[in-house]
Amino acid sequence: MSETVIYRRIRRPDPALIERLRRIPVADLHDEMHAVDRRTRLMSPAMRPLLPHSRFVGPAVTAFNTPGDNLMMHTALYLAQAGDVLVMSNGGVPYGALWGGNAAIQAKRIGVVGLVADGPVRDTEGIRGQGFPVFSTSVSATRPTKAMPGSVNVPIQCAGVIVRPGDLIAADEDGVIVIPVEQAERLADAALARIGRDKAMHAAIERGSTLFQELGGEAALAKLGAVIHDTEWPGP
Repeated sequence: MSETVIYRRIRRPDPALIERLRRIPVADLHDEMHAVDRRTRLMSPAMRPLLPHSRFVGPAVTAFNTPGDNLMMHTALYLAQAGDVLVMSNGGVPYGALWGGNAAIQAKRIGVVGLVADGPVRDTEGIRGQGFPVFSTSVSATRPTKAMPGSVNVPIQCAGVIVRPGDLIAADEDGVIVIPVEQAERLADAALARIGRDKAMHAAIERGSTLFQELGGEAALAKLGAVIHDTEWPGP
């Protein structure tokens, strides 16, 4: 059996769901994940955007590339559709650029909304000039080959997180998270409710309250058994 496996199709969710998620910051979505998911669905902080204010949400088209090669990236880009997010990895190896300016031109024409790469990208000035959102763990001018095995649209590990084809990827300057489609509606509802609570808290602060009070700081300190002295520190 060939070690190169490619699936042409992914599951793509209702565009209305993606539009709801697009309005929500990654931090709010992350806060409303279950405890284990908060630790297993947030990519490494090494995953950073090339452009400021980068933000996107869409279903993942995945590709694993042999280090130093990007044939599977080109295959995934060939299969991608408007609204998709390309998610690729070479295991985080920092040589053999997975992505460059030519790929960004095609991705933008197709309507791909962003790229997430656990590995290097290059042509950064040109990519910034195009305004195409790219997140990566490294940058390297090293040229890749286009001949090695890999896979497309199978589960891959990207910056410490397992990404299945069709999982929703939400990215902004706070980070990149992976959202299973079956959890997306609940997460959107919970995150929007959180945003509503934050707005109410902001209004209370404007009226003279404090963040410490609104977050129940005194009760939290009491639960810890904190000893509070209404004096200066006496020194040694």
